[in-house]
Amino acid sequence: MFNRLTLLRDGLPPPPERDEYGDFYVVAGAFGSVCVTAHTACAIEAALDANHPVQWLTFRDRSGSRIRVRACDVRSLCESTAEQRSFDRRMDRAREREEQADRREWEDD
Repeated sequence: MFNRLTLLRDGLPPPPERDEYGDFYVVAGAFGSVCVTAHTACAIEAALDANHPVQWLTFRDRSGSRIRVRACDVRSLCESTAEQRSFDRRMDRAREREEQADRREWEDD
């Protein structure tokens, strides 16, 4: 893990950025949504499934930001792989093609 402020202070270049999103999990709730690694998602899931659940969850997102939320505010924890997102995009395009094929000429206004 690196700290961008330290790199900036020391005059070092930032590490190269990744060209793709890759696989991750999305933690969502009253606080919004946050992307986390599979390792972090497993830790969150274990904390939520514990016999005596914690009141607060503290974790880091994929970019390294420290996040602290009430456990009761977590509403979902969803896997998002590159393959799943690709399939979703293909489905969206197929749905759009179907809708365009169903349109009448007068509906293009």
